Amino acid sequence: MAGRTMRELCEWDELKTFFDRRLIKALGHPVREHILAVLNERVASGSEIAEELGADVSSFYHHIEELEKLGCIERVATRRRRGAREHFFRAKISVFFDDVAWGRLPPTLKWDQTAGVLQALFDDATEALSEGTFNARDDRHASWSPGFFDAQGWEETVDLVNDALERLCAIREAAASRLAEAGERGMPATVGILAFETPAPADSGPTSKQSHGPGKAPSPA
Repeated sequence: MAGRTMRELCEWDELKTFFDRRLIKALGHPVREHILAVLNERVASGSEIAEELGADVSSFYHHIEELEKLGCIERVATRRRRGAREHFFRAKISVFFDDVAWGRLPPTLKWDQTAGVLQALFDDATEALSEGTFNARDDRHASWSPGFFDAQGWEETVDLVNDALERLCAIREAAASRLAEAGERGMPATVGILAFETPAPADSGPTSKQSHGPGKAPSPA
């Protein structure tokens, strides 16, 4: 009996995978990866992405069509621009890992993903400080909350940050829809959420120590 061909193996539904197969294909090209990353941040048109890249939209629009065909993005608005129809898209598939998908990743991929997230967060914070936008708003937030947790406390903490991320994604999606309807780009911003185990200090004991960095800036009266 002849064995499966490589093409048949690649299309076999029972192959193990770390990621959603649509996401694998979407991330299989750097331009598609960039487009999906942008559309995870906000609603945008191909022309807007082209202007940011300094490229002609016709040179990569087939990647937008491929992402739409895969079900990774969807059209949310259309408007006339310079006599042509300009389509606006948003992401339908997240680049985030849920707990199940994250648990399946091997340690090396977890390290790479974590390093990439931290580097992107540090880069955004450094640029914001350099350009003077970090403290431009009085309602900006920056906090540091180390502490000691028991098993229940840590589980509740993880649930809290996961809920916050889910709520944040919903807020961002709603804002993106309003901006698309208004034909506005909106304010670029970064929100970082971290919760991780830290090495125990040499003199750690049963008494908790907690230090705070700069907290939430006071709101105007």
